[in-house]
Amino acid sequence: MTSEIIDHFEKTWKDYDAWYDTHPALYRTELAALKMAAPSGAGLEIGVGTGRFAAPLGVRFGLDPAVNMLKLAANRGILVVQGRGESLPFQDGSFDFVQLVFVIEFVDDLILFLGEAVRTIKPSGALILGLIDKDSPWGRYYASDPSHRRYFHPPSPGALLDILDQTGLEFKCACQTLFQPPPDVTREEGPKPGFGEGGFVVLKAVRIR
Repeated sequence: MTSEIIDHFEKTWKDYDAWYDTHPALYRTELAALKMAAPSGAGLEIGVGTGRFAAPLGVRFGLDPAVNMLKLAANRGILVVQGRGESLPFQDGSFDFVQLVFVIEFVDDLILFLGEAVRTIKPSGALILGLIDKDSPWGRYYASDPSHRRYFHPPSPGALLDILDQTGLEFKCACQTLFQPPPDVTREEGPKPGFGEGGFVVLKAVRIR
């Protein structure tokens, strides 16, 4: 993740956090999908932001490079650490699971980034990824938005499965949601298994080596 992207979030943290209050059905829809894959135990969210996902999902630890965002996450009860996903300040096998939500869309070297996340997961622990499907209407919407497209370059879920395999993970399950067209939803949706239809996809994989 580049310094330019970090600076962007450091400056826009108030707008970022307020967005969830103005899109409640969309926020609850994404949370419902993440809850389908949520494991138990001591977890870390990389790119925790303001804690909007970590707090309601019971993720205890959060890491982010943006200091202003971490202040809000701490207020939501997250134990926060400033740092970058490419070089995590944690020992090998520190966590039962690691979660990333709306992060890999902004990462250039996914093998390096995810490999570092896997390093901190205990054997048989889980990696949870929540991302926008680039091939969905939602992916095309964000890719066409001038405020996002400069930074936004998500992998397709299919390509991501290959990367997970390269980083010592075994894919377990996927679910999807956001079937209504962008830029918002008028009613809360329930998740469905798989991917290829919904705009938001959650993938769960387990560390095997």
